[in-house]
Amino acid sequence: METSNTLKLESTQVEGAKPAPRELMEPDLKEYSAILRKVDWHIVPIMLACYFLEFLDKVLINYADVMGLQEDLGMSGNNFSLMATLFFVGFAVAEVPQGYLLQAFPLAKVLGFNLLCWGILVACMAAAQNYGQILAIRILLGACEAVISPALVLITSTWYTKRCAAPRYGVCCGLGAGQIIGGLISFAAQHSPETGLSGWRIMMIAVGIFNICIALVVIFCLPSTLDSAKFLTSTEKESLRRMLVLDQAGNGLKIFKRKGLFEVFTDLQVWLLTLLTALTVIPSGVITTFSAILVQGFGYGPKQTALLNMPSGVVSIIATCGSTYAVLKKAPRWISIIIVLAPALIGAGLMSFLPESNQGGKLAGIYLLNTTVAPMALIYSWVGSNTAGYTKRIGANAMIAVGFSIANIIGPQTFQAQDAPQYTPATITLFAALGGGMLVAALLRLLYAYRNASTRRHRNEQIANGVVESTIVTEEQEDLTDLANPAFIYVY
Repeated sequence: METSNTLKLESTQVEGAKPAPRELMEPDLKEYSAILRKVDWHIVPIMLACYFLEFLDKVLINYADVMGLQEDLGMSGNNFSLMATLFFVGFAVAEVPQGYLLQAFPLAKVLGFNLLCWGILVACMAAAQNYGQILAIRILLGACEAVISPALVLITSTWYTKRCAAPRYGVCCGLGAGQIIGGLISFAAQHSPETGLSGWRIMMIAVGIFNICIALVVIFCLPSTLDSAKFLTSTEKESLRRMLVLDQAGNGLKIFKRKGLFEVFTDLQVWLLTLLTALTVIPSGVITTFSAILVQGFGYGPKQTALLNMPSGVVSIIATCGSTYAVLKKAPRWISIIIVLAPALIGAGLMSFLPESNQGGKLAGIYLLNTTVAPMALIYSWVGSNTAGYTKRIGANAMIAVGFSIANIIGPQTFQAQDAPQYTPATITLFAALGGGMLVAALLRLLYAYRNASTRRHRNEQIANGVVESTIVTEEQEDLTDLANPAFIYVY
């Protein structure tokens, strides 16, 4: 379901805001499509590069492990699992300050500076000589990468309507590309000439330099707001702004409101979205960090492992792009989430319950499990579409990121050294988490249907009282939250 167009606006004045016209004409859809293509060419490639780098960093440590990282740094026992966990401790702790920075400073500059820092840190991993050094670097990396998820939601909701946002989230969530390119980089690094550096160190230097280059592109080329977009004319900016206001997309004033922050902690949908994130990310966090280790456990060497892990990325891309494209074609988000979790549930079952001798079946299970990355794009889309008000949206993004972090803290700890090489307790945990994720998606659908029914009852009461058309204050003026806006329609 999508919002209905609202054409009559109240000219209420807000401090710092321009007076709004009393009537807002709906822009021509052909004109909007042309503007959308320009936005796609200038915004989506940059976002894709940013998210590709985030997921590439996560899978790099996966590939580095099978390339000898633990042996080179003297790691043993559960050191690797602890390193994976503490990365997300840094990620979670940094969410609140990163959210503040995104509200207080230009979005593109905050994102670009974090990208620059983590590019330097990735390159510095090549210089690590012991476990303590690489552990410190990974914690700092987690703090820098905490900006990515909220930045994705804010950027996408700044430029796209609710329906158009979903496929852009799908394109930008680059875990699949990270797995494929990461496998190729790992394979190439293992064939590098003898230079005195281990293959995984060469890999880190190359990726760190690439990170720094992308950071400079973000800082100098990504507009932070609609008004600062040099690639759009003033007429195109106004047309795009009208479409976003009519869509009730929640692109309000960039001001702090206590009520919006209060709603973050009292809105049931935010808690359910956070729980859904945690349940779906526990499996996806495991496959980004441990899939290569699991494949190697079947008896393959490092080079073969790098190549055999690449089909996982193909599965991720198909699942993510397919589910978000379905949303563009009006498929319900909650149904799409359940559908993409079903193969992952089957994969977790294959990994959990097949005998150890059935390596082909367990490898197929690893591949199927990769469909679990697709719901994150749909969850980001839900947050961007169903939370309105700038402060509330930033707070909801932070909550989702905390759920993401907690899941990634839990996931690696299910992989204990004594359970190697099959890690049966971990795979059973994945099986349970995926089933729970399906249930929460269904609960969100019921919640949104209930709220939309309340909105329709309110409109019918107005009509019964003789009010033909509602007069609604635009979110761009008042920065209303979804709960405070009586005309807000939730998508599900």
